[in-house]
Amino acid sequence: MLRLAAYCRVSTDKEEQKLSLENQRSYYAEYARENNFRLVRIYSDEGISGKQMRNRAGFLNMIEEGERGEFDILAVKDVSRFARNTCDFLTGIRRLKAVGIDVRFLGTNSSIFTDSEFILTIYAALAQQESENLSKRVIFGKTETARKGRVPNLIYGYDKVDNFTMIVNQYEGYNIRKVFLLYTENGLSLTAIADKFNAENVQTKLGGRWSAKTVGRIIRNPIYIGKLINHKTVTADFISGTRREVPENERFIHIRPELRIVSDEIFELANAILRDTDRGR
Repeated sequence: MLRLAAYCRVSTDKEEQKLSLENQRSYYAEYARENNFRLVRIYSDEGISGKQMRNRAGFLNMIEEGERGEFDILAVKDVSRFARNTCDFLTGIRRLKAVGIDVRFLGTNSSIFTDSEFILTIYAALAQQESENLSKRVIFGKTETARKGRVPNLIYGYDKVDNFTMIVNQYEGYNIRKVFLLYTENGLSLTAIADKFNAENVQTKLGGRWSAKTVGRIIRNPIYIGKLINHKTVTADFISGTRREVPENERFIHIRPELRIVSDEIFELANAILRDTDRGR
């Protein structure tokens, strides 16, 4: 009896996607029964994009175990589940076919059983183009909400109400003011402030420990004087996920007085000290 393995992937960890993953697993089990295959393993990646093979532990494990001869056939729902990157798609296919594994893409209307790399490349290119178009739509949507004043999802000093509204968290706001005062009036370094907060068991927004880098980010962030700056970076390459900085004159600046925690004077003083410190290094 031929040994069947299957690969599943969903790009987010939302509940509806998790349900999709379970449905895929049930489908492969039924496919094995109908074709008299022995289902030996179902590999999966949850909440992982198909754009980069190196980030997909389940996929890489599947390739390695296939090369060790642990299954004879690999079933995948469709080409886009296997990869949305043409280069990674061909690399994976070639590695599996080199050890004699029959790779089958089982669509809703038809199945793709072919040894033609040319045909498979066309399917892979279409999957990559679909992913690129989706990425462009997502980027457009994020750009538009940034233009309208979208607030950060998580930032120390505030509680998010909705995509465009935050309110000052009084306890965290107190600690923000303390950071600026310790830095400008007490002359403590970024590291000394972080050490002081850690000694006093003050936690970061995510419940972690403070570092000099965390304190420096707070001092540099104009959100604390009520200036929200969006569209600071954009995606340069949707496959690699690399980003580039947007020129300052192209960024979206929103003046939000209700978000102010410190005065302009103490903010400018703190940043002047920080610049002098950086130049002295």
